[in-house]
Amino acid sequence: MNKIQRGALAALLIVIVVIAALAPAGIGFLFAQRSQQHDEAQRLNTVADAALFRAEDVTRRLSGALGEIGKVAAAPCSPPYLKELRRIALTHVQVRDAGAYDRDGRWQCSSLLGAVSAGVLDGLTLPPPDWRSRDGVMAWYGLARLPGGKTSLVMGRNGFYVAADPSLYVDTLDANDEVASGVAIINTDVSRVIATTPATDANAILAVYRTARSVPSVRDCSPYVVRRSVSMPLAVVVSAPHQTLRQRLRTLPWGWLLGGVVVGVALASWAAFFFVRRLSPRGQLSDAVRRHQFIVAYQPIVDLATRRCVGAEALVRWKHHDRIVRPDHFIPLAEHRGLIQAITDQVLDTILLELGDFLKRYPEYYVSVNLSAQDLTTHRFLDVLGPAIARQGVRPQQIHIEATERSFLDADAAKEVIGAFREAGHAVYLDDFGTGYSSLSHLQNFRIDGLKIDKSFVDTVGQDAASSSVASHIVDMAATLDVQVIAEGIEHEEQAAYLLARGARFGQGWLFSAPLTAAEFIRYVGRTRGA
Repeated sequence: MNKIQRGALAALLIVIVVIAALAPAGIGFLFAQRSQQHDEAQRLNTVADAALFRAEDVTRRLSGALGEIGKVAAAPCSPPYLKELRRIALTHVQVRDAGAYDRDGRWQCSSLLGAVSAGVLDGLTLPPPDWRSRDGVMAWYGLARLPGGKTSLVMGRNGFYVAADPSLYVDTLDANDEVASGVAIINTDVSRVIATTPATDANAILAVYRTARSVPSVRDCSPYVVRRSVSMPLAVVVSAPHQTLRQRLRTLPWGWLLGGVVVGVALASWAAFFFVRRLSPRGQLSDAVRRHQFIVAYQPIVDLATRRCVGAEALVRWKHHDRIVRPDHFIPLAEHRGLIQAITDQVLDTILLELGDFLKRYPEYYVSVNLSAQDLTTHRFLDVLGPAIARQGVRPQQIHIEATERSFLDADAAKEVIGAFREAGHAVYLDDFGTGYSSLSHLQNFRIDGLKIDKSFVDTVGQDAASSSVASHIVDMAATLDVQVIAEGIEHEEQAAYLLARGARFGQGWLFSAPLTAAEFIRYVGRTRGA
C-alpha cells in the first residue's frame, strides 16, 4: 500500500472518530427514524395482508354461492327455484340477494322480492358488466338500483346472480385505526375500485395503485403499501395516516439516542482497530487470504536433452491492487502468521481448477507444489491432497512435492510425513539444495526422489568463481544416490549445455520459458511435444 493510500485511510479514520465523538445523538436519531419507518412498514404490511385475505375470502364465498345457484335443477324463477335461492342466500351470510335475469339483462326474480310479476323488479335492467372473466363470470361494482335499495356488488353468470354489500371486503378493518387511514380493494384486470373504507378517496388511491411498488422497504417513506393476489384479479392498497412532525417525534423510539452514543463510540473503536490492522502487512495478507487474491504461475520443467516439457513448478503470486507481489515479500510473513497453509490449499485448488483436465488427459505430465514447514510436520495437507486429486481424476504421480531445508526443523516429523507422501505416490524433491548448512545430513536422513540445484550455483557455471563447480558436484552426488536432478534458474545456453554434459537431466529457467499462465503453459506443452 503506497503513502497516498495510507494517508487516505488515516484521514478516513480521523473523520469517523470525529463523527462518533461529535454527533452520537445524530446517529441515534437516524437509527430511531429508521426503526420507526420499519415499524410503520410492518404495521402497514400486516393490515394489507389481512385486507387481501378478507377480499379473497369474500370473493371465494360469493363465487361458491354463484356455483350453487348454477346447480339448481328447478326452472328459473319457479317457486322451487326461489326456495333454493332463499336457502342459498341464508346459507351464505355474505350474500345479500340472489336472483335471475334474462339474456337482455332484465331482472326476472329475486330471493328477497320474488318474481317480476310482483311488480317491484319490472323494468330493472343490468348495465354492461364492469368485469368479465374468461369462464363467463361477470361483475358489477356499485349498482344502486337493486332489491333492497342499497348499493351492491353483483356477480352473475349464465342468467343468475348474487349480490353483496361491498363493505364486506373491508368491514373487519377499523376505520379509526391509527395504522391505516384508507384501504381500497381493486380489480386488477380493469383497474376498478371494488370497495373502500369510509372517507377514502377512491381516485387518489387508484392512482397510487397504478404507480406503486408492491412493498415498501425499511428506508422507503412512501405512505402506502400495495398487495396483489396471486390467485385472483385483486389488489389491496393501504395508505398510512398523515402525521405531523410533533406526532412523528412523539412516536420515535428515543432509546436509540442513548444507544447512538454507544454505537458511535463502538464504531469509532472498531474503525480504528480495523484500519490500523488493514494498514499492517499482516492485515493486508490476511485480507488477501480471505479474498482468494493468490494466483498461480507455472514454470515449465524441461528435459535438457530433448527440450521437451515434462512438467511445471507451481509458483504462487499475490495479486494486490493490480500489481504482483513477489513470493519472498509475503511467504515468510505468511509462515510466521500461520497463513501459509491456507495459501497452499488455494494453490492446490487453483492447479486442479486450471490444469485438472489437462493432467487427467496427459498423465505423463506433473506439477510440483512447494510445501511449508507446517505441512511437513503433519498429515494435514496429504489428507487434503488425496481426496482433491481423486475427485479430479488426477494421479498421485502427477503432483510432486517440493520442500526446502527450512521445512526440516522437526526432522523426525518431517521424515515420517515425507515417507507418507512417497507411499501415497507423490515424488518428493529437496528444493534449493546446497544453500543450507545441513544439506548433506538431510540426504542421509530423508528418502527423497530428487534434488533441485539452487539458481545461485547455476549462475556461476562457466565462471571463475569458488562455487562454479558446485553444480557438477551436486549432479555427481545425485547420481550416486540414484535421485533425479533439476537445475533451477537456467538463463543461458552455455549453462544448459554444461549441466547436460555433467549428467543433469532436467532444468527450468528463462532460457526455456518465463512463468506462464495455465493457458500459456498448455500451449507451451503443445509446442514442445514434438521436440
